Amino acid sequence: MKSATMKKLFLTSFAVALFLTALAFGQTSSNNSVAGNSAQAQPAAAAQPAAKRQWYYIAENTLKAGVANDYYEFRAKERIPALKKAGYKQQEFWVSVVGESGKIYTVEPMDDLSLFDQSPNRLTKALGEDGARALAAKTMKYIADGGSHTWLARSRPDLSWTEQMTAPPKIAAVSHVKIARGRTADFENYLKNDYLPIVKKSGVLGYSVLTVMYGGDVSEYITLTFFNSFAELEKNDPFLRSTVQRIAGAETAERNFQKTIGVIVGLERELIRFRPDLSILPK
Repeated sequence: MKSATMKKLFLTSFAVALFLTALAFGQTSSNNSVAGNSAQAQPAAAAQPAAKRQWYYIAENTLKAGVANDYYEFRAKERIPALKKAGYKQQEFWVSVVGESGKIYTVEPMDDLSLFDQSPNRLTKALGEDGARALAAKTMKYIADGGSHTWLARSRPDLSWTEQMTAPPKIAAVSHVKIARGRTADFENYLKNDYLPIVKKSGVLGYSVLTVMYGGDVSEYITLTFFNSFAELEKNDPFLRSTVQRIAGAETAERNFQKTIGVIVGLERELIRFRPDLSILPK
């Protein structure tokens, strides 16, 4: 998750969300998760309403060297209780495991942006000015200088596939995909018609797409491909040409690659691990 957008930051916190907040980044038993929602069996003939696009507040932070375990303990014992007291219902917590070291991400789903209109904000209202200020000061002791960024993204259920997910994933491959000016329609058509069919046959747990709305490059898409192990990722990642060749053959793999030339002008990937023990999950 290390694009120019990420370097400036995460919510992502993700909050955090913050994605990926999710970036585009979760607890699948909730309809508001970056990772999507687990599907309930439906009659084949039943018409399904279009899924609602979800807002995510994403925050990314870089921890100072050597403080990760101390920060995790602080988050579990002090920060999460304070967030719950302030009314936070869901905030996912992710940790970078392959990419820039020390990155943590929080992702918070939002139905709308009215929370940003509240004055005082949730933490100040719940803890008082002195309490909120003290919590912020404790939090910042762990964060590297210049190591924070936030943005707002929206889910794209029409470009995603999470219907079979019944539990939170353990890891996610996060891609920051930058699209050439004027080529977003071509990219979305490629995802729908060429990439998603491979995803659905690949053996991954799910695939989620977010679009950056505020705080970053608006020509960027954040995609998350979910797995339960690195062994699954190595074998089934639909990003890998070997996976496409296994599913659809070498000719299709080459044709799909050619369709992205001139459309995708930047692509960066990282691996992040979901930490349910450091998340606020819906009941």
